[in-house]
Formats: sequence, structure tokens, C-alpha cells
Amino acid sequence: MIIQKVPHYVDSLLTQEKASSALQGGDVMVAWYTNQLNSQSVVHSHPYYELILPVSGSSVRYSIGGSVYDLHLGELILFPGEMFHSGKFNITADTSERLVVQIAPGIWDRAWVQSRLTDRLWQGEPVILDADSVIRWDFRGLLERMAQTVYLDEPIRSAVQCCEVTELILLFCHVIHGRRAAPPPSATSLLVAKAVAYLQANYTDPQLNVAQLARYTYTSREHLSRVFKEYTLESVHGYLTNLRMQHCRNALAAGMSVLDACSASGFTNYSSFVKSFRALYGITPTEYRAQLRIPVAKE
Repeated sequence: MIIQKVPHYVDSLLTQEKASSALQGGDVMVAWYTNQLNSQSVVHSHPYYELILPVSGSSVRYSIGGSVYDLHLGELILFPGEMFHSGKFNITADTSERLVVQIAPGIWDRAWVQSRLTDRLWQGEPVILDADSVIRWDFRGLLERMAQTVYLDEPIRSAVQCCEVTELILLFCHVIHGRRAAPPPSATSLLVAKAVAYLQANYTDPQLNVAQLARYTYTSREHLSRVFKEYTLESVHGYLTNLRMQHCRNALAAGMSVLDACSASGFTNYSSFVKSFRALYGITPTEYRAQLRIPVAKE
């Protein structure tokens, strides 16, 4: 049964802006997501920690760098902040039901101090807990209790949330220490990992394209395109566009003009950029900038 006080979102579209912005409404956010029509997320990263627990329907496939992780029902994955990833939600069934928890870095760090732990075992990489451990230590119950803290008054809310995040961290460490090895990725490609790292480091370069990436990885465009799609769930062009759009929207939010944000993000054709922006987000860059209530500079 889904606790009624947990917000429920159906086929919610994740934009780069939403993914890259800080948590809105608190330090710990818990929600229930149902995906059917919207079966795949954009390539994105968060400034906060994110935990995902598939509870019914399809297993979920996540792409991280050059690795693919198949998350089965009952398993729990933790994404550290600032990790680029994308998800596909219709692997074994048409509908996916997931419990998602997002934790701001500030309260996460306070909880680390409170836990008195020194070894951050999952620093810089995702961690998956098996279904047996999730059930044994009632992680789902803990996540659902975390959803109820939004109804507490301050300062009780902050204290309780910090205690619950501390409990989460301690249980994660207990499970990780108790197993022989972390579950490996379902599949890994060193070629794709190299390509993804290059894209993330150089996506603002206006000359960067599939041909240049193929030369850098010493492979053909055809082979690179096929393998890249297999391991990232996205085309090279689509992945590069997602990175550039996230950078562009951040630049617009920081007050940059549309034309300058377009150029700074690696786009070379302004009219093509505007068409892509409208196709992805339903509005033009100028309309988006106006929504932010930023004074319009001369383009």
C-alpha cells in the first residue's frame, strides 16, 4: 500500500532545470513515481543525493558513464550528488512504480558528522543494496517515515530528518561492510566510459561532434554510435544536446542573455538551438528567461 501522504507523480517529465536545481521545499523530499507513457529520463545530474526503490511493475535500467545497472524490484540504489545518469523504466513491464528520496547535501553532511563514520565507501559511485538487505533492515519503512517529516514543525523537523538520514547512512554502511563485494554493473564498456568522460569535459566546445569523438576513441562513427546508444540509452547527439541544454539553462538562470548562453554552451546555430529548446521544453529560450524574471539584456 502507498502511504497517502507521499506525493504521487504520474509520467512526470524531468527537465534539465529541475534536475540541476537545489531541492525545493525542504532538505529531504520523498515521492512516489509512476511511469508508463514517459519511459525514459533525460541525461541529468543532481546537486543532491538520490535514492530509488522500484516497488512494482518493471525493473529499471540506469546508465552511468560507460556502465549499465539493472535495478530489480526491491533493490535500492543510491546516486551521489553531481553524477550524470539516465534511466529507462519499461525494461520488464510497461509500468514502473518507484519510491524516490532526495536528500540535500547540507543535511547529508550533518548526518555524516553525527554518524561518526570516516570511510565514505560509495564516494563518487552508485551503490546498490540487494532486495534481501532492503527487506531485512526495512529500508522501505525508513524511506516512508522520512516522507512524513514535512508535516513536522521546525525545529523538530530538522532534528528528526537529520536523525533519519543518519540512520540511513549507518544502515548502508552496515550492509556494505557485511557483504563480500558490491554488485557489479550489468554491463560495462570502457569505450563508452571514455567517450562519456570526454563529452562531459568538453561539451561546451562548439566543434565537438560525433566524428571528433570517434577520432578521440579510435573507432568508427558507426560502431561508436551503436555501442554508445546501447550503454547510455541515448544517441551521442542527444547526450551532447542534453549536456549543452543543462549548461544553457543554468547560464540563463544566472542572468546571461539568450545569445550568450547559446554560444557559451557550445551551440553554433542560433535558430537550430531555439527550435531544439522549444522541442524539449515547450517554450522558447526568451520565454523561459522571462519566466525567471531576469531583465532582458540586448541580444
